[in-house]
Amino acid sequence: LYLNLMGSSNNTVELSGKAMYEKEVVFTPFSRSHFIIAKTFASSLFGRYELGAHLAIEKGEQQYLKMKGGIVWAQTLWFHRCLCVFAMARANKTKERKYMAQAKRIHKELTNSLKNKNPNILHYVSLLNAEKAALKHTKNQEDDVRKLYNDAITMSARGGYVHDAALAQERFADYLLNIAGDFNEARYHIEGAIQRYTNWGAMGVV
Repeated sequence: LYLNLMGSSNNTVELSGKAMYEKEVVFTPFSRSHFIIAKTFASSLFGRYELGAHLAIEKGEQQYLKMKGGIVWAQTLWFHRCLCVFAMARANKTKERKYMAQAKRIHKELTNSLKNKNPNILHYVSLLNAEKAALKHTKNQEDDVRKLYNDAITMSARGGYVHDAALAQERFADYLLNIAGDFNEARYHIEGAIQRYTNWGAMGVV
C-alpha cells in the first residue's frame, strides 16, 4: 500500500509486488482482514469508490473488522468504507438507495462513537457530515454544505491529518464541480489537495 501511495509501484488498488501477489495469497481470516483494510484505504484514496463500496457491503471477517472491539484500524476502515458508499450514492443515482442505507448505518455508528467521547474520529465524522449534506443538496443549502466541507478540511489539517485534509479537499472539489457548478473554487481545492498529498509523500495519488 505504501509503495502504491508513494508512486513506487505501477499499481494503485492492486496490492501486488515482490513481496506478494494478492491473487495468489492464501489468507487466514485475520490476515484477510488486514488485506481488506489496506484495499479499502487504497480504494478511497485513489478514488476507486465502487470497489471500496463493494468491499464495504460484502460480508466476511466481521469479528476482526467490527467497529467496537475490533482491530486498532477498525474505525479508520469504517470511515473509508462510509466515504466510499457516500461517494457512490452521489455518483450512481440508480443505486443511491442501496448505497445510502449502508452509508447511514456506518455514519450513525461513527457519530455515536464520537458522542461516547472518542475524539480521534472527530475529523472523520466532520467530513462524513459534509458528504451526507451534499447528497441532500438544494440551492438554499449550498452555503451550509460549503461550511461543512471547510470545517472538515480545517479540522483535519489542525489535527495533523494531512492526508485526510487532502481527501476532504478532493471531495469538496468534486461537489463544487459536479453539483454546485463552481469551477474556480473546485480548481482551488483540487490544487490544495494535490499540494497536501504531495506534502504527505503520496505522489502515486497525485
